Formats: sequence, C-alpha cells, structure tokens
Amino acid sequence: MFPRRALVGSLVLALVAGCTSSGGAGSQPEGPELLARAAAGMKAVTSTHFTIKVDGELPGVTVKDAEGDLNAAGESQGRAKIEQFGQLIEVEYVLVGQDLHFKGPTGGFTKLPAALAGQVYDPSAILDPDKGVAHVLGSARDAKTVSVDDGVAVVEATVPRDVAAGLVPGIDADVRSEFSVRDDRLLKAVFTLPAGAKVTIDLSDFNKPVTVSPPA
Repeated sequence: MFPRRALVGSLVLALVAGCTSSGGAGSQPEGPELLARAAAGMKAVTSTHFTIKVDGELPGVTVKDAEGDLNAAGESQGRAKIEQFGQLIEVEYVLVGQDLHFKGPTGGFTKLPAALAGQVYDPSAILDPDKGVAHVLGSARDAKTVSVDDGVAVVEATVPRDVAAGLVPGIDADVRSEFSVRDDRLLKAVFTLPAGAKVTIDLSDFNKPVTVSPPA
C-alpha cells in the first residue's frame, strides 16, 4: 500500500509542480502597466537616435525613411529619403531654432521656416510630451503583452486616430500598434494601418548629448 501511496503522491506533486512552472513561465507583465511605465519614462528622455521607415502609402506623407539625432528642445539633424515625382531622393536636414536647413542631392543647404518640416516629417514630434511617443503610449487602449524576451516586452494595443496622427501624419483611423519596451524606454513602435501601410519607429542612444548647429 505504501509504495502505491508514494506513487500517487509523486504524481500529484509532479502535476502541481508542472502547473506552477507553466504558470510562472506564462505569467507576463501586464500590458497597461508596461506602457504606463514607458510613457512616464519617455517624458524624461532628453535625446535619442531615431529611425523611421514607411512601408506602403501613407496619405500626405512623402518620407519613406529617415534617420537622425534629436533632443528634447526639438532640434534635430539627419537624413531622409522622400518620394518626389515617383522617385526617391535622399536629403540632409538640420532643424534648429525656427529654421529648417534642407539639402538635396545637389547644391548647398536651403533655409526654410521650421514649420515646413511637417510637410515632410517633423522629427521633433517624437519627444514632444503632448503629441509624441509618451502621449501615444499613455493613450493606447486594450494593451496586451504578447511576449517577453531578454528583458524586452512586446505589447500590442490600439492607438486612437487623433493621437497617432500627432506622431505620424497621414494616419486617419484608429491604428493597430506593437510596442517593444525595456524598463521605462520605448525601443520600437510599429503602426499598421487598416489599408496595409506600416510605419516603424526605432529609438536608441537615450540621453546622449545631442547638439545641433546651423550648417555653415
């Protein structure tokens, strides 16, 4: 009788241990908590390196990809590829003060009002606390953690149209989104529009000094 009891007891313990282990492995941080923490953290970010990639057609947006450095004062410098007359043209830009310095494939820099940056893409929106990534993260709905790997959590959520459009012009509907966060930082945001276009924003090098000066 004892060996049988021992066997039954061992099976019960194995089942309990299995359930506990599965539950521990499967338990993940709650999506809303992760996004709230990242939203608060991104409000304190003073600078970042960013890349933006647009796959598909985004109404009213000519930029196809861009990369640069940005500080919380809204100053930025980098390069972008824009679509013009059916062709991709690579340009350099410097956004500082009230001016946008813009250089095409030929010639030197042209100075324009900084407000015109929004006609292509305004990178200063990324760290803007009222319309940038912090606002997007804080306004996301139905957040759900789908994976956690090596400290990076992937959270799926829906971002309201008006909120998403503040960060990415051309978004005209609530947008399905995927956020990759580590601690209190957003590493990547992917917005998939109902029509199929996709916008990916990658962020790195947080709080490294970024000084932007007008081109000579």
